[in-house]
Amino acid sequence: MEDNRWIIFIFMYSVVAHLSGRPVRPITKMHGASRSRWLLIVCVLVLGLSSNRSWAQSSLQQETEFAREVNRYRWSSVTAWNANLGPWQIDMTNRFISDAYLQYDNRLRFRDEDRLNFTAVRPIRPRFGASIHGDLDWFGSGRASSQSLLFGIQMNPFTALKLETAVGVGSDRRPGIVQGDQRAPSRVDTGPAVAVSVDLEPREIQGYQVSFYSDAAWQRIAPRRVGDLMLAAAAARSFGSGRLESRARYSSRRRDTYQAASFLNRGQIRDPESIEATTSDTLDANVLVQVPVISGLRVIAQADIRLNQRRIRTPRAPEESITFETNFARQAFTGQLGLHYERERVDARLRAEYGAINERRVLSNRDELPPSEVAQKRTLLQQADYDEGVFAVSGNVRGDIFPALSVLFSGSSRIVRHDTPLVNLDDRDEVYHTAMFTLSHRRNRHLRVEARMFGSYHHTVFLNAERSAENNIQRTLRLRPSMDWTPSSQTRIRLASEVRATYTTDDFVLPGRRSSDQSAREMRLESEIEHRVFSDTDLRLSASFSDLRLGRLRWEEFTEIPFDTLRTYSAWLRIQSGRRLRGELGWRTFLRSDYDRAITVQYQLPNDEVTSTRGSITRRGKRWIIQTGPSGALYWTQGQTTLRLDAWANWQQLRYRLYGQLPAANAEIIRRAARRGTRRLIPLISLSVYWQL
Repeated sequence: MEDNRWIIFIFMYSVVAHLSGRPVRPITKMHGASRSRWLLIVCVLVLGLSSNRSWAQSSLQQETEFAREVNRYRWSSVTAWNANLGPWQIDMTNRFISDAYLQYDNRLRFRDEDRLNFTAVRPIRPRFGASIHGDLDWFGSGRASSQSLLFGIQMNPFTALKLETAVGVGSDRRPGIVQGDQRAPSRVDTGPAVAVSVDLEPREIQGYQVSFYSDAAWQRIAPRRVGDLMLAAAAARSFGSGRLESRARYSSRRRDTYQAASFLNRGQIRDPESIEATTSDTLDANVLVQVPVISGLRVIAQADIRLNQRRIRTPRAPEESITFETNFARQAFTGQLGLHYERERVDARLRAEYGAINERRVLSNRDELPPSEVAQKRTLLQQADYDEGVFAVSGNVRGDIFPALSVLFSGSSRIVRHDTPLVNLDDRDEVYHTAMFTLSHRRNRHLRVEARMFGSYHHTVFLNAERSAENNIQRTLRLRPSMDWTPSSQTRIRLASEVRATYTTDDFVLPGRRSSDQSAREMRLESEIEHRVFSDTDLRLSASFSDLRLGRLRWEEFTEIPFDTLRTYSAWLRIQSGRRLRGELGWRTFLRSDYDRAITVQYQLPNDEVTSTRGSITRRGKRWIIQTGPSGALYWTQGQTTLRLDAWANWQQLRYRLYGQLPAANAEIIRRAARRGTRRLIPLISLSVYWQL
């Protein structure tokens, strides 16, 4: 039994030291040891206090992903371990993310983040227990880390209520204030930590199903403070066929950071130990009422409210500096009233909604500041203030006319009033109407056809004269028919097409200016074919074509002057084989052509047999983007272990055709360089592994 204990001890240490976000680069290896030191102490205490008599099974889950996309590498890992070590119930979770970006100088820039949570609980008496909580957070890019270790007592006054109090120590590392050209120093603050939680499981009280949860944590890591408070409650009750539900959540957070320059305090004199304290209070409340009226008809009413206040203070600012402390307040309210009618072959909904949002930002210490500074900063803050009111009506009806024919109609109208102070020219009103009609017909179990029509109308009006020229109306009409055909159990064919037209017109045109009305018309064709060649081998083909034409619109005559056409072709052929171990091979092709008003082509002019001179020319012309290359995938499942590997390579080529007159002496060289264009290889790979023991 002692051997088993040492095996588990070594395993826990290896999880902490090896999986808990250990950085890849040697310069940061020492941080992994410091982060694992506290948790190693906890492991020793747990193993030392655990009983020799009872050992239960443990569970280990690991999920790892690796992806390479153009100039970014990402590795993420999630490890979850839980076990019963004697009387102790242990849960540990580690989340690690590492991003590496390839910059223009061909150097990798890393950004690492690791979060480790540890909890150990054991019963002492029937209604009492002991707990240990540990958190290790590390952020590589900012040289920041946070650690805490708390020991607590759990109490269960009765079955549904659990209380817990814990005390311990917390530590936080953050970059300090930059002095001159030196690197920002590292500030490590340590102090006592306290945590309290109350958990009331859902239970019935006077006919209401009530639940409550609250937790609070406070750290006095002098000279800074960290605080979290959360209260959440829910109540629900059924009155015959009616129902009432309500939820409320209040949270408060405080974070103190060393700030060299905040948004408003940029450029001011700051003490090396200056601290900026940010406190945010948020209240969310929701009430939902459902009342039946007659058979199949219900009235649904819902109200949501969200209040947020954020305060920024500088408690340790030097006396000779001018600091700007701000208050932010946001109130949001949404009320909905609707009808829901449901019968055997008809489902209809109608809803009206009203919402209001208000945001305000003020200087809280304006009485202590010079008037000139107050006026400047007040104007800066007011530019982001606004009041917004929204009224919307929406509805949808779905009905089965015949067993094989169904229709769906949905529509909405939305009016938005966005009011801003005079210093902000974004004061505007908007109206938005949408409608969609869908007709679906199932001929038999092999054939299904559908036609969908969508239309929208969006009108934006800016109320300030300086931006009134931007007032516009956008109209969109879209028709999309599709077909699903299954001629046999081995073959499935899906065909779809879409025609879209969008017209954007100005409300008016200022004298002496040209209208900016535009039109966009697009036609799309899509197809997907799946065929089972053998019992474990499938062939898949997907292809699409798009033709998008842009033009200057003459709305009165309903004519256009085309200025660009974008054509896109794509195809992907794949063959998949296997069952438990399934592989896929394929080939992808993508081609797009469009018009560009300024194409720059670089070319080389030979001076003699050895040297050459580089030149460039810019003209209007046509551009082609060609991408083609293989793709592959591998899927493997064995019990509770899965592996997925996706990889593909794209050879991309940019080719051009220049319009207009070219220099006669170099015309052929320029045309040849434009046809050759530029080439590059874009590899992409993604690997994910999940296993559980």
